[in-house]
Amino acid sequence: MRRIIDSHAHMEAFDDAEKVMFDCLDAGVSAVICVGGDLDSSSQSLSLAERYSGFFYPAIGVHPSNVLNTDLCEAVEFVSDNLPYCVALGEVGLDYAYDFARSEDVRSLMRDFLESFLEVASDFGLPASVHSRSAYRDTLDLVTKSGVEAVFHWYDGPLHTLEEIIDGGYYVSAAPAIESSRGVQAVMLEAPLERILVETDSPVFLRSLDRRSRPDDVVRVVESLAGLKGLGFDEVAGVTARNTERLFRI
Repeated sequence: MRRIIDSHAHMEAFDDAEKVMFDCLDAGVSAVICVGGDLDSSSQSLSLAERYSGFFYPAIGVHPSNVLNTDLCEAVEFVSDNLPYCVALGEVGLDYAYDFARSEDVRSLMRDFLESFLEVASDFGLPASVHSRSAYRDTLDLVTKSGVEAVFHWYDGPLHTLEEIIDGGYYVSAAPAIESSRGVQAVMLEAPLERILVETDSPVFLRSLDRRSRPDDVVRVVESLAGLKGLGFDEVAGVTARNTERLFRI
C-alpha cells in the first residue's frame, strides 16, 4: 500500500518533474495524481505519467477558468480520445466567483463543459476531480445526474451541501488551506476520514512558508488533518491513501 498520495497537483508548473518525484519519495509520498487545467497541461499530464509510470498518474480536463478560451467540441474530442489512458477526469467543474462569470451566459457555458465531460467519464466508468466554488448546488446536481464517482477537491463550501456530498458517496479533499482556513477546517472536522483525500493543489501559494507548494508538501496536509481530528499521522496517511487508491483504482 502507498503511504501518502497527493491526489491533486498541477505538474505543468514544475520544470524538473524527476526532482519533484525524488523529493516526494524522500518525504514518504509515493504517488501523485496530475490534473490538467486545459488541453496543453492535460497533454503534459499524459506524457509525464507515461514517462514516470507508477508514480505520476494522469487526469485530464478543462478548468472552469478556461472555458472562454477553449472550444467545447475540441475539448470533448480530446477527452474522449485520451480519457481511457487516465485514472480520472479532471480538473473540471464550476466557478461562479470569477468576475467574468457573473453573466448567466458564462455560467451556462461552464455547465455545458462540465456536463459534456461528465458524460464522457460516465461512458468510460472513470471518476472525476471536481472544482466547485460559489456554485456548490449546481456542481453537485450535475455530478449526481451523471452517476460518476467524484472527489470535490479543496471543498470549503456549506456544511449542508457537504452532508449531501458525503451521503452521495463522494469524497472531499483536504488542501494546504487546512492550516489556516476556518472553512476548510470546519469541513474536515465534519467529514468522516473514510471520505477524505489529501492534496496540495500545487503550485498554490503557502502563506505559512511564503512560497509555492510542491507535491511533497502533502505531508504537511496529513499532519494538519491528523491534528485537527485528534488522530495519529500514520492512521490518517493510511486511510487517505486507501481512499485515493479506491477512487482512482490505482
